Amino acid sequence: MTPEILINFIAVIVFGLLLVISAFRLRFKEAAVLHLTLFIALGFFSNLSQLTYTLGITPLTGTSFNPLTELLLLAMILVFGALTLSFLKKHRGILIGYWGVSVIILALWTIFTPQVRIWGDIPISPDANSVLIVAEFDWVMPIVVALIALSIEFRHQQSAKHLNRLRYWLIATTLLAMSGLAFFINPTNFYWSGLPLALVGSVIASYIILSYHTADLNLFIGRVIHYVSVTGVLAVIFYLSLVITVIVSRSTFNPGNVFFWSVALAIVLAIVIPLLWRNANRFSNRIIFGNKNRDERQVIKHYSQSVSGTLDMDRLANIIINLMIETLGIEQGVVLVNDRTGASGVSLRPLASIGVTNLKTGRFNANSPFVSHFRNNHKYLHQYDVDVLPEYSSMRDEERTWLSSMGMELHVPIMRSRDIIGMLCFGPQASGTAYYEEDIELMIDLADQSSLAIDSAQLFEQLASVNRQVGLLSERLEGLDQDKADFLSIASHELRTPLTQILGYSQMLLDLTEEELSDPNFIKTMTEGIAKGSERMKDVIDVMFDVTEAHIGEMSLFSGPVDLAEVIDQASRPFLSALDERRIAFGTNGFDDLPTIEADGTRLVQALENLISNAIKYTPDGGVVRVEGRPTVMGDSTPAVELLIIDNGIGIDPRYHDRIFEKVFRIDDADHHSTGKTKFKGGGPGLGLALVKAIAETHGGQVWVESPGYDEVNRPGSKFFFVIPMKPIKIEQKEGQKQSQIETIHWRSKDLKPTNN
Repeated sequence: MTPEILINFIAVIVFGLLLVISAFRLRFKEAAVLHLTLFIALGFFSNLSQLTYTLGITPLTGTSFNPLTELLLLAMILVFGALTLSFLKKHRGILIGYWGVSVIILALWTIFTPQVRIWGDIPISPDANSVLIVAEFDWVMPIVVALIALSIEFRHQQSAKHLNRLRYWLIATTLLAMSGLAFFINPTNFYWSGLPLALVGSVIASYIILSYHTADLNLFIGRVIHYVSVTGVLAVIFYLSLVITVIVSRSTFNPGNVFFWSVALAIVLAIVIPLLWRNANRFSNRIIFGNKNRDERQVIKHYSQSVSGTLDMDRLANIIINLMIETLGIEQGVVLVNDRTGASGVSLRPLASIGVTNLKTGRFNANSPFVSHFRNNHKYLHQYDVDVLPEYSSMRDEERTWLSSMGMELHVPIMRSRDIIGMLCFGPQASGTAYYEEDIELMIDLADQSSLAIDSAQLFEQLASVNRQVGLLSERLEGLDQDKADFLSIASHELRTPLTQILGYSQMLLDLTEEELSDPNFIKTMTEGIAKGSERMKDVIDVMFDVTEAHIGEMSLFSGPVDLAEVIDQASRPFLSALDERRIAFGTNGFDDLPTIEADGTRLVQALENLISNAIKYTPDGGVVRVEGRPTVMGDSTPAVELLIIDNGIGIDPRYHDRIFEKVFRIDDADHHSTGKTKFKGGGPGLGLALVKAIAETHGGQVWVESPGYDEVNRPGSKFFFVIPMKPIKIEQKEGQKQSQIETIHWRSKDLKPTNN
């Protein structure tokens, strides 16, 4: 059993074990594992071939190497280059190109090898230079490719754990390069010099691919240096003690003296060694690892006291981030709070940060692997795991992108039972090394201490929000009560006036004498009075029904081609006499150029009547009212038309620009109500503009008002915008609303705003 055979036999066993392990991982269908399995298989069969050849099992003799061994060994090194590219997740085209070159090299080797031997006992023929060039290129090319790919990867910003894997891979590449150098310097001695290097490099490569979490290389080297340095100091002390003992024993012939000084020296060593061991450890840790002495119990106690009395969420987050900096010395970190819990998922909103800016809220599904990891009682998660591990490949692109954009190294959840109420995210260390286990344990403890504080702050914040909403609701209810009282007052007045007129004329008809009944003009006057009162009452009731239908989603449209110029003409015709009487100038512009639209013409006339009536009522005598039309597009690029009703009246306070479109809302005092449709500042039941809004939204459009403010002296005026699409936008009926007739078409407005308003 020569050393070469022993090393060869060990290599066969090691490669065999690695082959079995990697074969089990093939079920995950990872490209890197597939390349690793091929790499290990070639290493196993090349060593097995050489072992059988060396033991004389194969019939070939006269050379130190089996030709099959040479072919498998060179193929193994070529596969290492592809394994490196696959490990670094390079583009598929690069990998295919590399395989193409590798196949050509193996083909050339296969052509030249049967004709010449360059290793072993057979003399080299004239063609050996060609074979040597092919062999050298075979070994050099994958090593160079691996080194170039690694250097490119090192330049990119990577997590500490990924950089750690790259350092391991660089060691494996270096060992294989040294193995190849030994191969070409002295091929005969390769199996006791180069093979161990190749074997160790292969084991390291397998460890990296098969184990996502590799031991921190810097920490490992640091601990070795720490152990050697401390052990070296103690060894020097013991050596000096031994030297002193020898000197004392030689300087005196009295055994009692030797015994006395030996015991004294032993006692001194027993006292000094523990102190020396602690101080040497502390000094070495500070020099090598940069660790600071800290009492973790005192740190946690101080942290708990600092965050426990704070109920303001923003202030709490700033305290947490500052304590993280003070305790752990981090340069980048984020405090996140979950605004949404339960089955709806997780919404992590940044509260405070250091070293990062422009952070946005990250939203995760309830079944996201990122969320499930923490709910399964895991205390932390490396960003490296999210980037590399297969179980996180199902995460949505939005989730993965948001996590990567923060540039954090470690995520520590703040949990309440199985719910995530927040998260502490820590950036990479300035040294580029991964966090020590002691640091991670401290982070977990700090997150646990933050749980109760954030939970209390959230409850306090929600209580404050509820109080604000209750206050607003109370104000709104008071307003609704007032609106209800005003509506009852106005509606009773609106209905009482025509009803009184009808009753009065009806009573007069009943009391007519035979002579008065024979007078047709008198009868006509009575009848016209009753008809006028009935028509006024019908108008008020119709508006009430229309607004109610719109409120419950039952307003119907009967669409057809509509000429907007004709709509304006019909809407303004009832007001011509009032305009003349009050000397208000009225004009239209732009309607000749507007295209025909598809809409409910009757509803449009109804809406424009209310808008024109509103403009006339709030424009003093001698003012101006005009209506303009122009084509436009809405926010989703839908073609539309825009109608503007412009006046130079008393204007509207900006506080009421939205509320005037609410049902029964009136700016004026309801006690000053007037039933006149065109009288200056004459009021109504407060339903006209609400009906206008319903008609606009039912068509899929929008209505709003612009006015500098209310001023009866300077009269800033108002400008109402009424926008509807060329064709109504049909949508599904809301849940809970009644089904209307089959011929009725239901519509809903979108949140639209014209681009050229």
